[in-house]
Amino acid sequence: MRSILVTADKSVTLDDRVETALALAREFDGHATFQIATPFAELALWEPFGGAAITAEAINQVRESDEKLATDLDVRLARQDVAFDVVVVDEGRASGIAAASRFADLIVTSLEDPALEEIALGTRSPVLALPKGKPLLDLNVPVLVSWDGGQEAAAALRAAVPLLQRAASVHLLTVREKADSYPAGDAAEYLSRHGIHAECHEVERNGSIAHTIADQASGLGAGLVVMGLFGKSRLRELLLGGVSRELLDTAQLPLFLAH
Repeated sequence: MRSILVTADKSVTLDDRVETALALAREFDGHATFQIATPFAELALWEPFGGAAITAEAINQVRESDEKLATDLDVRLARQDVAFDVVVVDEGRASGIAAASRFADLIVTSLEDPALEEIALGTRSPVLALPKGKPLLDLNVPVLVSWDGGQEAAAALRAAVPLLQRAASVHLLTVREKADSYPAGDAAEYLSRHGIHAECHEVERNGSIAHTIADQASGLGAGLVVMGLFGKSRLRELLLGGVSRELLDTAQLPLFLAH
């Protein structure tokens, strides 16, 4: 995970993303790219009789704000022992990240990011989504992998291997629901080939599946949850599966997402 892509803005969760990206870049001897994205076309003010009127003053104000953020990040990061760059793009947040993610090993963003679903489902790179005020600074923590035997879970498992290799312990959790799911033992065998010893847990549902996963993560003292993200596009709206939606809405731990 040497190429780390980070969404950057002026929200209160920026520090979480910055500190997490720095920790990851140090651990993997990597490079962090901080992307500031603003779609200037969307600043258009539509007149009653049609046509877009974009005031030069409004555009300049936003550009100046973005450039100031870029300069502030440059100054802040220059003091760190990490390779980085800060880029400003004239695109929407999700489309800008999607374009840059072609050569990213990991995307770091926030669980509070309104574009999170679109980013996670619209790119092939795994996404690390952070709860507000909870950066991932230590990789030597227990990690829970939500395992249902599906392609999404398998994709997340494979993508998370570099993190799992550094985890204090790895726990494969199956919530009993599907009779035809692939057993967690197969996933544990796969991980063993990468030098990772994983413990398998199979539990009954305790309320919703998402609540069961969160409850087990808390009981194991997990610092990270790895999960496959299930979703599909219909009429340009991204619809998440119920478990994915609930976890994104309620998670108190960083989520490593892939689909």
